[in-house]
Amino acid sequence: MTRAPARSRRGFTLLEVMIAMALLLVGGVSILSVFTLAVAHRVERDVEAKLDLVRTEARMMAQGSVDAAAADVPPAPLVDAPTSQTGFTVTVRFQRSPNGDASWVALASISLRGQEIPRGKLPPMFLFRNVHDADR
Repeated sequence: MTRAPARSRRGFTLLEVMIAMALLLVGGVSILSVFTLAVAHRVERDVEAKLDLVRTEARMMAQGSVDAAAADVPPAPLVDAPTSQTGFTVTVRFQRSPNGDASWVALASISLRGQEIPRGKLPPMFLFRNVHDADR
């Protein structure tokens, strides 16, 4: 009688499967963190692009408020004035120019959904009336 040769078992042990799963998990988490970071940067770029448009609009709104005011009367401040970009509002307050000229200094800030944006503070704008007074 001859014996059949012993077959060696083929396959993976539980330990090998667990090590492979751990390596896949680490790789998957690393890739997901990169995607999350990319999405955050994309949102910031979109907000910054809209913010560039709102900055120009804020300057025009401030100039319009100065033009609408009568001579030597302070312009009416703008509080949370809506803009063409959804969610963005502009607040502008005015003070007399420290240089002693006839200009007004507009201090504007831009908010997104009611919260001020750090990059939404505009530098002081020295504005003169662009309208001609018939009285003068």
